[in-house]
Amino acid sequence: MSAEGCVQITRREHVDQMIARAADAGAVGYVELLRAARRGEINVVQPARDAVVPLRLLKQTMRPLVAVLGDDDYTSTGPTAWPATRRLFRWARGAVIHATGADVPTYRMAISMALAYWRFLLIETDTAHMREWGEALLAQKVPFVCLEPPDGVHPIPLSRGQLQ
Repeated sequence: MSAEGCVQITRREHVDQMIARAADAGAVGYVELLRAARRGEINVVQPARDAVVPLRLLKQTMRPLVAVLGDDDYTSTGPTAWPATRRLFRWARGAVIHATGADVPTYRMAISMALAYWRFLLIETDTAHMREWGEALLAQKVPFVCLEPPDGVHPIPLSRGQLQ
């Protein structure tokens, strides 16, 4: 476990660069989060899979905070492989398990929930691990909503050619 996978970005030009990269990648939901952070509405933290979110980031935030766990990257593991979950589950006042493709309304909902409750967890996962995330949140008594894709599978499996 390490806190090295957590970087605090405070300079506006760096946030602007992140927004541009996310937009180029088609990450429309993440663009919404970053734009809200750019406007000063929220803070966003997104730890790496092997990182722990420093307690000072969680306690000293002067704005509502959305913690994003990106577990839908074709190497999804569920909550047990994320050292950050233990601390984040105790910290969070609510969560959404997002097991469907990125969409602007869901991320706007996460922003609204953070504005209302200050400590919100956004778990981006695949359909194979969504129940495991839900069971872990239930065990810690964190209220959550789980969003599933209408076609039943997320992310869409890559073809052999895409794996190269």
